[in-house]
Amino acid sequence: MTKRARPTAQPSAVSHTTVGDVVVSAVNDGVFNISLDDIVGVPRNDIEAAQTSDFRPIPPLLTVNSFLIQTPERLLLVDTGFIGEFPTVGRLLPNLASIGVAPSDIDAILMTHMHPDHEAGLTDENGKAIYPNAELIVHEDEVSFWMDEGAYSRASETVQGYFRLARTGLAAYEGRTTQVGGDDEPVPGIRVFPTPGHTPGHTAWHVHSGDESMLIWGDVVHLPGIQLALPDAGVAFDIDSNAAAVTRKRVLDQVTSDRMRVAGVHLDHPSVGRIVRKGNGYGFLPEVWQPTL
Repeated sequence: MTKRARPTAQPSAVSHTTVGDVVVSAVNDGVFNISLDDIVGVPRNDIEAAQTSDFRPIPPLLTVNSFLIQTPERLLLVDTGFIGEFPTVGRLLPNLASIGVAPSDIDAILMTHMHPDHEAGLTDENGKAIYPNAELIVHEDEVSFWMDEGAYSRASETVQGYFRLARTGLAAYEGRTTQVGGDDEPVPGIRVFPTPGHTPGHTAWHVHSGDESMLIWGDVVHLPGIQLALPDAGVAFDIDSNAAAVTRKRVLDQVTSDRMRVAGVHLDHPSVGRIVRKGNGYGFLPEVWQPTL
C-alpha cells in the first residue's frame, strides 16, 4: 500500500465575499513571526495573557493579506504583499493566478501605507513595476513622509531601508500615481478613510455599494489576539504609537457602533467579519464562509 504524502500547504488562500455589486476577495500572502518585544504600551504579562488565552502561539504569527476588489468597471488591489522578504510570505501573485488574475489585469492599487509588508510587492528585484497597467493610489501625507529627507536622516538604519523601498515603489509608478486625502473617492464606491498614526498617511478604504459597506484597513490591528483585547497596545514600528492607539480605538468603536463589516491586512485569513465589544476591549467575529456568492 502506497503511503500518501503528508500535506504541507493549504489548498486555498483566496476567499470571496460581496459588498452589494462589488466582490472583495481576501488573498493571503503568507505569515511570518514577530517578537512580543515589538509590542509596546502595555505590560508584558498582559500581552502574553491575551495571546495565550486565545490559544495563539508565542512568538506571534503575523498574517499578511491583500484584497482584490472587482467593481462592475474595474479590478483593484489593496496592498501588494511582502514579496522577496521571507520564505513564508510573497505568495500573492501565485494565489492571484489561481483565480485567473494576472498583474496586467489590475487597473489600480489602493495602498494602505508604504511599509514593506504592504508595498514590497509593487516592484520586482530590479525595481521595476510588477503591475504594468495599474494606477497607484496613495495618501498624499504618505508620499510626503517617505520622500522627506529630514525624516530619512533621523530614521534608524532599518527604517532607512523602508524609506528606500518606499521610494523605489513610488518611482516605479511615476506618471501613474494619484495622491488622495480627506474623504476623497478616487474610485466610484471606494472612499478614503484616514487612519493616521501608524504612518502619517495610513489609510483604510471604505467600500460601499447599495446598502452594503465594508472597511478594509491596513495596520489598525496587527495582532488581533492582543490589540483587540488591549487596544492601547502598539507596535515598535508605529511612527507615532500614541496617535496609532487613538486611531485604533476610534475605528474599533465606530465599526462596532455601526455594525460595519471589516477586513484587515493582518487579521486572520480570510479576515472578513465584524468587531464586537468584549469586556474592556473588543473581539472579532469572522463572517461565516459560504460556498457560493
